Amino acid sequence: MGTPPERLLDTGGVAEAAGITAATVRLYLKRTRKRVAGGLGVRPADFPLPDDQFGRSPAWREGTIRAWLAVRPGRGRPTPSA
Repeated sequence: MGTPPERLLDTGGVAEAAGITAATVRLYLKRTRKRVAGGLGVRPADFPLPDDQFGRSPAWREGTIRAWLAVRPGRGRPTPSA
Protein backbone atom coordinates (compact mmCIF):
# COMPACT_ATOMS: atom_id res chain seq x y z
CA MET A 1 0.00 0.00 0.00
CA GLY A 2 1.60 3.45 0.08
CA THR A 3 2.37 5.72 2.91
CA PRO A 4 -0.63 7.52 4.37
CA PRO A 5 -1.03 11.18 3.45
CA GLU A 6 0.72 13.58 5.74
CA ARG A 7 -1.45 15.20 8.40
CA LEU A 8 -2.32 18.87 7.89
CA LEU A 9 -2.06 21.34 10.75
CA ASP A 10 -4.22 24.42 11.12
CA THR A 11 -3.05 27.58 12.86
CA GLY A 12 -3.79 26.10 16.27
CA GLY A 13 -1.94 22.89 15.47
CA VAL A 14 1.13 24.82 14.29
CA ALA A 15 1.00 26.96 17.42
CA GLU A 16 0.89 23.88 19.62
CA ALA A 17 3.78 22.20 17.75
CA ALA A 18 5.92 25.34 17.98
CA GLY A 19 5.02 26.29 21.54
CA ILE A 20 3.64 29.68 20.51
CA THR A 21 0.17 31.21 20.29
CA ALA A 22 -2.12 31.10 17.26
CA ALA A 23 -1.84 34.90 17.13
CA THR A 24 1.94 34.55 16.78
CA VAL A 25 1.50 32.04 13.94
CA ARG A 26 -0.74 34.56 12.15
CA LEU A 27 1.84 37.32 12.72
CA TYR A 28 4.69 35.16 11.38
CA LEU A 29 2.60 34.25 8.31
CA LYS A 30 1.76 37.90 7.73
CA ARG A 31 5.48 38.79 7.82
CA THR A 32 6.37 36.07 5.33
CA ARG A 33 3.57 37.10 2.97
CA LYS A 34 4.77 40.71 3.20
CA ARG A 35 8.33 39.64 2.24
CA VAL A 36 7.01 37.64 -0.71
CA ALA A 37 4.76 40.50 -1.86
CA GLY A 38 7.76 42.82 -1.65
CA GLY A 39 9.71 40.53 -3.96
CA LEU A 40 12.16 39.43 -1.27
CA GLY A 41 11.25 35.74 -1.27
CA VAL A 42 11.23 33.36 1.65
CA ARG A 43 14.44 32.75 3.60
CA PRO A 44 15.01 29.26 5.03
CA ALA A 45 14.26 30.35 8.62
CA ASP A 46 11.17 32.38 7.66
CA PHE A 47 7.79 30.99 8.57
CA PRO A 48 6.62 28.77 5.69
CA LEU A 49 3.78 29.69 3.40
CA PRO A 50 0.77 27.35 3.76
CA ASP A 51 0.79 24.06 1.85
CA ASP A 52 -2.98 24.25 1.43
CA GLN A 53 -5.91 26.51 2.16
CA PHE A 54 -9.47 25.67 3.15
CA GLY A 55 -11.58 28.74 2.56
CA ARG A 56 -9.63 31.44 4.35
CA SER A 57 -7.91 29.00 6.71
CA PRO A 58 -4.28 28.11 5.96
CA ALA A 59 -2.95 24.61 6.55
CA TRP A 60 0.57 23.20 6.67
CA ARG A 61 1.89 19.65 6.31
CA GLU A 62 3.48 18.33 9.51
CA GLY A 63 6.75 17.88 7.62
CA THR A 64 6.75 21.52 6.55
CA ILE A 65 6.45 22.63 10.16
CA ARG A 66 9.04 20.11 11.39
CA ALA A 67 11.50 21.44 8.77
CA TRP A 68 10.81 25.04 9.84
CA LEU A 69 11.24 24.19 13.51
CA ALA A 70 14.62 22.61 12.72
CA VAL A 71 15.97 25.89 11.29
CA ARG A 72 13.87 28.35 13.28
CA PRO A 73 16.02 30.96 15.02
CA GLY A 74 15.74 30.73 18.78
CA ARG A 75 16.42 33.21 21.52
CA GLY A 76 20.02 34.30 21.42
CA ARG A 77 20.69 32.85 17.99
CA PRO A 78 21.20 35.27 15.09
CA THR A 79 18.69 35.28 12.26
CA PRO A 80 20.25 34.02 8.99
CA SER A 81 20.56 36.76 6.41
CA ALA A 82 18.84 36.61 3.06
